[in-house]
Amino acid sequence: MRGSMASLKLTLYKLKHQYLDFLKVLICILLFEGMVLFIQKKDFLKFFESTRMTFFLLLFATSLLILVQNSIYISKEYKILQRDFFSAINRIPFGVSSLALAIFYAIVESTVFLYGYRYFTHLFDKTLEKKGFFLNSFDNELLITVILVFICSHFVALFISSLVGGSEITSVILSVVVGICQFSLAGTILQLPKEIKPVTKMIYLSYGHKLFGATNRLADLPSAMHKFQIPIEKSQLKQFQLSKSDILSDWKILFGHCLVYAILFLIVLKYRKESK
Repeated sequence: MRGSMASLKLTLYKLKHQYLDFLKVLICILLFEGMVLFIQKKDFLKFFESTRMTFFLLLFATSLLILVQNSIYISKEYKILQRDFFSAINRIPFGVSSLALAIFYAIVESTVFLYGYRYFTHLFDKTLEKKGFFLNSFDNELLITVILVFICSHFVALFISSLVGGSEITSVILSVVVGICQFSLAGTILQLPKEIKPVTKMIYLSYGHKLFGATNRLADLPSAMHKFQIPIEKSQLKQFQLSKSDILSDWKILFGHCLVYAILFLIVLKYRKESK
């Protein structure tokens, strides 16, 4: 009981003293969205290739921001966790409360992301779908996908920061490496050799990109080369031609990713305590 209360107090302390950093993240999410959509506005929602890249950049930029920013949180608090008071208690309650706080952050960030997405598409005279592919509400369907992707980013950040301990620089470096892997191994932008294609199953951004594209009817857009009678490769189209059962399955897979990263975070947090 004492450990749970202490962990809760530390988490509330985090919430109180990190709100400025959190506000900066929200502002940066809007800035990234505005910048990406401004750069891509000419062919966005007009041609398949440019729209696919735009969707990926939106998710990648915001996910990497969340990943890097949050990876240093545990590192900052690691000295606190080494104090006698916290070293004498079970860290699992602290880990669980950190996960709960991360979920709250992800929901708020996703809501801001969706607002920014709607605002900037309207600003640049682009028309979004009115209904989702799986749900009647386009916004709700997109929101579920973005929330799951952002939760994954938060949980991976917590795992990384607990793994490296008090080194903020190492946390940031590992987060960037993970972000690069998400970009290069997603398989939805860069074509991967058959030998390493199974790796995409471990890349949560890959599922997020496919779901984001499916909800926005990406597969219905023509190729930028359609006037030359050059069709889009079937392998590229197939990734975004999801059925309702495919969407539900990919949501479950993303939820599974969240669960795995959460468990890894709790295990590492507990192991590092017990190894002292």
